[in-house]
Amino acid sequence: MLLQLKNISKGYGEKGTHSFRQVLNELNLEIGKGEKIAIIGPSGSGKTTLLNMIGALDLPNSGEVVFSGQNITGYSKKELANFRNQHLGFVFQLHHLMPQLTLWENVLLPLLAQGKISTDQKEWAEYLVKKVGIWEQRKQKPAEMSGGECQRTAVVRALINKPQLILADEPTGALDENNAVALSELLIQLSVEENLTLITVTHSSELAQKMDKKYLLRNGKLETDKIRSSR
Repeated sequence: MLLQLKNISKGYGEKGTHSFRQVLNELNLEIGKGEKIAIIGPSGSGKTTLLNMIGALDLPNSGEVVFSGQNITGYSKKELANFRNQHLGFVFQLHHLMPQLTLWENVLLPLLAQGKISTDQKEWAEYLVKKVGIWEQRKQKPAEMSGGECQRTAVVRALINKPQLILADEPTGALDENNAVALSELLIQLSVEENLTLITVTHSSELAQKMDKKYLLRNGKLETDKIRSSR
């Protein structure tokens, strides 16, 4: 089992007051290596909060996040940063590329934390950039690229450290229909080819249908969605 969420609870505000809001309530989830799941639900249901718990960007008020048998909720800030850099890749609705850097520089950016970039790492980056069809744009900056090209760059950046788990938060939300379909297919293809676990939060029924499983987040808990993927 790659990931286990055990009785995860998260709320905001001062507990016991009218301002307190319970977002996740003793939520449980198990995900195996290579699984692809979608998390759906209405706005404000806590989908991004849940993704932040899984991605160690925030910590639960109670419960455990267990990754490859290790309870990461007890990690220090430095340990959490190392965990994210070594094991996770993130794709957000907005690409968050550095505007002053070229496509190629943005892709290599996560590797700089490790020091010198090796020849193998550069070859991997080149393979990915060519794979997603943006090699000709490698010297361009984000302002010179289309939204689809920027989002493809963000996907490559998420994969550059060869993570075990990709977390995608509304990855197609800022794209037009054609680019959204293309990016959805790209995420699925890369996750299959590299045997990656993929968790995506999405409002797109088309993207959700392509996942192995769908979960509905409601009242702070996950429910298995009745409509299963045809894949």
